[in-house]
Amino acid sequence: MSVHAQHSKTSGSVWHFLRRDPRFWAGAVAVAIVVVIAVAGPLLAPHDPAAFVGKLYLRPSATSWLGTDVLGRDVLSRLLVGGRLFLIQGLTAATLGVLAGVVLGILLGVTRGTTAAVLLFCSDSVMVIPQILLVLLILAAFGSAPLTLTVAVALAQVAYTARVIFAATGRVTTEDYYRAARAVGMGTGSLVLREVLPNVAPAVLVEYGVRLSISFVALASLSYLGFGSGDVDWGAMIHENQGGIALQPWAVVAPVLVLAAFLLGMNLLRDGLARALAARSAR
Repeated sequence: MSVHAQHSKTSGSVWHFLRRDPRFWAGAVAVAIVVVIAVAGPLLAPHDPAAFVGKLYLRPSATSWLGTDVLGRDVLSRLLVGGRLFLIQGLTAATLGVLAGVVLGILLGVTRGTTAAVLLFCSDSVMVIPQILLVLLILAAFGSAPLTLTVAVALAQVAYTARVIFAATGRVTTEDYYRAARAVGMGTGSLVLREVLPNVAPAVLVEYGVRLSISFVALASLSYLGFGSGDVDWGAMIHENQGGIALQPWAVVAPVLVLAAFLLGMNLLRDGLARALAARSAR
């Protein structure tokens, strides 16, 4: 069977399990709704998110559907505008972190030796530091610009991904097909591309789902702490308006609900993919 045919069969098998999983679809719907809000929101905002449209902490009305915030700005407009950069940063941070972790984990798993052991020890030592603290240390050293924030969150994911992929690669290197390929003189690059990557792909997919969720949680937490990526941000909205939650709860509840729906949806998608991959492997 060709590699293309085998890949098609594998993909079809995973899809067979996913399409029958209601939790996966519930997560897909939740994520899709939030993505639409974030992408199309700036075009739908009824007011300039920085404009003062009324007194502070006004309750919802016909002119301001979710009321006003601590400075009298329209909550709905800020909610619609505050998600695009957040999503871009989260996706970018998770992707960069997982890619770097996959490369590092596979190289450590394939090469082994003293150098690999030292690098793995250093990587594991980084995991002892709480991720949010590691990101704050990087931001303290290099500033909290959007690019720095994204790179900091990405770097915080590398060690965790590397450890997972190192373990998955270690299992592959003990298999007969890998040893046979190495015995016939296949180079390291060919071994990685032909033998290791296809067999660690399920672990990479699941790990990517985990890192996506964690990256978004980290960005939301940092935004709440005042390290947001811009003037309009969902986490910043929660931080700015928490003091008036008794007067105008929607200024806090609206961004909390959007973030909760997105993170819950991401977890459901990740769990659904993990179950599908496990069910396929059990066949």
